[in-house]
Amino acid sequence: MAVTLAVTAASVVVNAADAAADGAAEPYVRLYLGNWAGYVVRGEFREVSATWVQPRVDCLNPGILQRVVPWVGLNGANGLDGQVALPLVQTGVESLCASDVAVYAALPGLQVESAAAGLAYADPDLAGTVMNAGGKLSDLLGAAADGLCSLGLLGGSCTPDTQVDGWWERYPDAPVSYDDVVVRPGDIMHSVVSWDGGRYVMTLENRTAKWSRTTVSVSPVPAHTAEIIVEGHLSGALPGFDPITFTDISIDGLPLAAYDADAYGIAATNRLLTPGPIDGTSFTIR
Repeated sequence: MAVTLAVTAASVVVNAADAAADGAAEPYVRLYLGNWAGYVVRGEFREVSATWVQPRVDCLNPGILQRVVPWVGLNGANGLDGQVALPLVQTGVESLCASDVAVYAALPGLQVESAAAGLAYADPDLAGTVMNAGGKLSDLLGAAADGLCSLGLLGGSCTPDTQVDGWWERYPDAPVSYDDVVVRPGDIMHSVVSWDGGRYVMTLENRTAKWSRTTVSVSPVPAHTAEIIVEGHLSGALPGFDPITFTDISIDGLPLAAYDADAYGIAATNRLLTPGPIDGTSFTIR
């Protein structure tokens, strides 16, 4: 599920031609590196929404827990005041590659990451440090497990299963799956997160399968950031996946292009994942 802490994102300047295969409006872009790839807008917001086609995922590393998670949300990054905006309220779809070996290798790191979530309100900087430590532990053990799998030493325990789940989350609380519905590659998904002054409302819609699920979370805390994101497992290896194009992006009724959005990327152990340029109400992550 969406273990998220964007507050530790480092800022780098990269050549846009290197960062986005389909080009960019500017020769250089500032890219915030963390476990998110996409765009973050800072300000005061009431609603964010977007549509995408759920990608097909290839499980490339059988010994490593791999995930790709398109979602939209409010809060989770640093607001204009420099403070972490919490709670992060989000909904989307997770595709998870998980063999038995990968799960066992990831467990110690996941326990550390869970401890980091408990620190998110009290000490965001410390939470980020602990989260990164958990991620490095997962990377180390996952690489070792993947090596054993590549040698054929662990047999069927290295065979990955792909799980695809719709979910919602009010981070740092644990995520919750919608276990009564199904998402398949190629399904058209639409996600909306809004705040009405006292409640966050998260709606995930599968327009292909014709179902919709809505969850309400009570909170008087306003939204200081809005996100349209593809998430990985911290800096861990990413699975292969079809390009994800977010369309019909709306933030308080305006297109994404109307805002001064910050680009975020994932410096995964197997590649750099970055968003393409904003085109009105859309962008693509390849």
